[in-house]
Amino acid sequence: MSTQEPVAKLIFIDPSSRFEIKLLPVQDDATAAIILAPATGEGSVSGSVSGSAYSSVEAAAQAIAELRGVDKSAIYGAYVDHDLVAAYGIQRDGMANTVAFIGVRSDHQRRGIGRLCLQDALRRSGKRPLVAETDDDGLGFYKACGFKLVGRRVHPSGRVRYRLGWHAPGLRFKGGSSGALTHQPLSPVTTDNDTQDDDGSSSHD
Repeated sequence: MSTQEPVAKLIFIDPSSRFEIKLLPVQDDATAAIILAPATGEGSVSGSVSGSAYSSVEAAAQAIAELRGVDKSAIYGAYVDHDLVAAYGIQRDGMANTVAFIGVRSDHQRRGIGRLCLQDALRRSGKRPLVAETDDDGLGFYKACGFKLVGRRVHPSGRVRYRLGWHAPGLRFKGGSSGALTHQPLSPVTTDNDTQDDDGSSSHD
């Protein structure tokens, strides 16, 4: 990553919606693979996967494992009230950072979560441009998020692949958020059945 380690570990939080984006813990890799697996075509946005499509949970899990082994890369998870609803991976690519994959759970699509993940990736890229590759299905999505077309090539399959870039140093990105970066994750919701101990911790009856 182009960002320093402390920045990579920061958590993006929107307290009003209980939404947060943070480094994906290894124990959530299997859930992230399920989210990434339903891609319907190479570079599909309907399946919410950028760069390549994964035809199975096993293939998506392999992509996650491979990215974890790449230097200067990171995988982030988006959570709503501690429930994983999206994931994306980012890695160094020359002078830029590349979105390796991005996926949004089917029951949370079309809610702006994919855009928030891309904004988060841009925020963490700092002064480095953020790039992505997609096909005709995903072109409109990336453009709507603020990416600009920088190149195109014909894939061996005959499909046209587009390379797009997004650069907004100083965290000036299209469609900003009122959320904030912090080291502190959201605290669990306290229910009526929970009691508060003297030291501030919660215990369940």
